[in-house]
Amino acid sequence: MKTTKDKKDNTFLYIISTLSFVLLGIILTTVIDQTKSKDVRTRASATTGINATAVVTAIDSETNTITVNQLAFNSNENKALGSWVITPPSSFVVSSVIPGNTIAIKIDPTHFDIQNHTITVKEIKKK
Repeated sequence: MKTTKDKKDNTFLYIISTLSFVLLGIILTTVIDQTKSKDVRTRASATTGINATAVVTAIDSETNTITVNQLAFNSNENKALGSWVITPPSSFVVSSVIPGNTIAIKIDPTHFDIQNHTITVKEIKKK
């Protein structure tokens, strides 16, 4: 009889510890999700690139650059970052866009110069 009583005590302990671990997991997941940074510097550390949209204002065929205005990250399109000079990838034909076009770009985070407002882009698509 003693063995069945010990099993009942252990079963209760297992149930309580399992529920405690599940509750702890839910709490930790919630805390981690709330502390994720939405900072630009965090996005800039991404190796795949940063997606953004912009409006073409000028094209310079000599330097192979495009000047854009209203640059905004796709994650926060309500906040325009002003005017920037974009260096497109070598495969892109600069004359394929005209001033006034809205373009979707993928920014190379290693060439994102905030002080000079210059960006090297991995990919450009007309929107």
